[in-house]
Amino acid sequence: MVMLAATEEAATTMSGALINTAIGMGTVFVVLILISFIIYLLRFVPDLLNRPKKETIPTQGAPVSARPVPPPKPVSNPVPKPANADAKADDTQLVAVITAAIAAAMAEEGTPVPADGLVIRSIKKRFK
Repeated sequence: MVMLAATEEAATTMSGALINTAIGMGTVFVVLILISFIIYLLRFVPDLLNRPKKETIPTQGAPVSARPVPPPKPVSNPVPKPANADAKADDTQLVAVITAAIAAAMAEEGTPVPADGLVIRSIKKRFK
């Protein structure tokens, strides 16, 4: 009789444990599927935010979509011109100033500056 009671108790405990495991794993998979669906929907958010606004006030009885929309006017960006035409060709002064600034910064940090000077390989100009 004692052996039969222990077997029934183990079977009850195992079935309860299996049910708890199935419920826990099922919950985890449902939440993971929900998260992956939310991540999939995030690709549509920029389109929703950049959607053009529709006018709600029609003019003289015409529907909003039937009114002609004037094309946008082209905007010309002025290009800055150098003060003197030879400024592009002769950048030696600019290179000398940048080299001196780099050497001074290296000396201030304690980095040894080469005795024969620094060699500037390229300078990229960025205008904003």
